[in-house]
Amino acid sequence: MKSRRALASIVAAAVVAGGALIYSFQALPTADPDDLLFAARFKDFNRTFQPLEQWRGKPLVVYFWATWCEPCKREVPELIKVYEENKARGLEVVGIAVDNADKVQAFAKEYRITYHVLLGGNDALSLSRKMGNAIGGLPFLVAVDRKGRIIGTHIGELPPGKLEELVAPLVS
Repeated sequence: MKSRRALASIVAAAVVAGGALIYSFQALPTADPDDLLFAARFKDFNRTFQPLEQWRGKPLVVYFWATWCEPCKREVPELIKVYEENKARGLEVVGIAVDNADKVQAFAKEYRITYHVLLGGNDALSLSRKMGNAIGGLPFLVAVDRKGRIIGTHIGELPPGKLEELVAPLVS
């Protein structure tokens, strides 16, 4: 009987503590994902920090990826194609790699990536989670309009034609 009471007391304390934790997290102010995105900065291949703020006001696709990610390997050529077809209309594509700099640089050369490539590591994964990537999976894409608003995100491999569908309203 005492063990049941002890167990009930522990469960009650856990529920109360859990409720306090939930309340404290809900009470914290949340930052606007658009602001978080443009506040971020990551290094380029020259080890120079590049702020995402520099692309505010332009149609933007931010692509979180890694060299070991099989869906990323399949999507990079399509990202290059869509970027090349739409850069005259202002489209910017920024690939933020969650990987080793040497591997990313070799991959970018092999695939002839023409869009911006930045090196993100764990900070990039953290940012992607704040953008809506709850599971921290790759690839993760964020589409941003000319007003700096996130208009869409996608986790995982895009179905055929989806990238063009996401980009069309950005550049129109």
